[in-house]
Amino acid sequence: MYDLKDTIVAVSSPTSDEGVIFRITGPATFEKVSAVFSPAFEAKKPAVVSGRVVIDNELVIDAGLYLFPSGRSYTSEPLAEIHMRTNHSAAEALMERFFQMGLRMAGPGEFTARSFLNGRIDLAQAEAVNEIIVSSNEFQLDAAQKLLAGRLAEMVSKIRAQIIDCLSLIEAGLDFSGEEIEFISCAEAAKRLGKIKDELEQMLRGSISYESVLELPSVGITGAPNAGKSSLLNRLLGKKRSIVSSQPKTTRDVLTGMLELKHNMCVLFDCAGLLAEPCSIIEELAQQAAIEGLRNSSVVVFCVDVSKKDWTEDISIRRLIESESLLPVATKSDLLSGQAMSECLDRLAGLFGAGFLAVSSKNGSGMEQLIRKIDKKLVELLSVPAGSESVAALTARHKQTVTEAIENVNEATNELKAKNDEVAAMMLRTAYETLSAIERQHIDDEILENIFGRFCIGK
Repeated sequence: MYDLKDTIVAVSSPTSDEGVIFRITGPATFEKVSAVFSPAFEAKKPAVVSGRVVIDNELVIDAGLYLFPSGRSYTSEPLAEIHMRTNHSAAEALMERFFQMGLRMAGPGEFTARSFLNGRIDLAQAEAVNEIIVSSNEFQLDAAQKLLAGRLAEMVSKIRAQIIDCLSLIEAGLDFSGEEIEFISCAEAAKRLGKIKDELEQMLRGSISYESVLELPSVGITGAPNAGKSSLLNRLLGKKRSIVSSQPKTTRDVLTGMLELKHNMCVLFDCAGLLAEPCSIIEELAQQAAIEGLRNSSVVVFCVDVSKKDWTEDISIRRLIESESLLPVATKSDLLSGQAMSECLDRLAGLFGAGFLAVSSKNGSGMEQLIRKIDKKLVELLSVPAGSESVAALTARHKQTVTEAIENVNEATNELKAKNDEVAAMMLRTAYETLSAIERQHIDDEILENIFGRFCIGK
């Protein structure tokens, strides 16, 4: 999949006409860089050199050169970075010059793949690099940093050591089965495996699921037709994403937008107003789409028009909403005076069994408080338990691997109880090899391609 004899190059910075970073790594790195950079340099230790990049006789650009010799770089190979303040055209010209010199364009994630293949980081840490790059909130970043810190590999290494210790005693007994020597009894071996199984299960229970924070959380806005949902969506997003009309039932499809909060981003969506009794097939389909979207959302903002005289319909609609994280809001608060508003909020609290936040899409009152409440709800849903510094972060691949190892250990325990030491040893070897997939160097190219193929080029 990756040829480590190649010297590769890529732009590792965002596209910009103000500055660009070229990253080069491989056996011929310093030889190729010296052909375009002056003055001459030595690369016996990490260094930063100021100079110029000569693309051709007419194109010379001031640049900074960062040098990392073999064993002291991110990839463990010779690595150099050229930092230039230039435009896109000049950057393309330099890249073309590198290609003419025999350098190859790096594939997605190839710099990190080389770091893994050269033994600088394990596979779990390599996966964490990409998760840090693509993180869109502090919870994703925290989980990815835990992967990168190597806590998972440390925990797995200790469990593998326990497995190999127990396995060696069982296999020693098999080697001396004709002698009156017992290295470990079946009961003692089963007891040890029980502890190993408990540790693996604890790893699953106490870990942070990376997938649980990977996708952006969604926040749905719902309520009766003409409850002010579309206006609220537009106000929160700061733009007219949804059609606003005094005529009810103008929203049919689910409309979405990105809302940036203090701690993370979320997908905000407005769906068709819910009806106690849909009157047509169109209304029925719109209602089904709305309810399904709300069921899958992280938080639901339930809108009730505070200026209405009768909230019987809203009470019926509230029963249709299945959400453990509901934020009731009283919309159109600008239509009522202070005393009237206070009385209506008290009535709403009594009818719905929950306090309502008064908001107005027209004058913006209550909006900042609503945004803070949404953010707080999402923090509560996404935050990891206290003391999480000592736990690992697991991806779906890691969870599958640990689950398979638990099954192998469990089967080995059952075989020991049946006095089938040889089969038990085979199952333990399988458990050991299964866990090694989390960090091992020798892993199928197809798996590596799937992992590193999600990276951007230059990382």
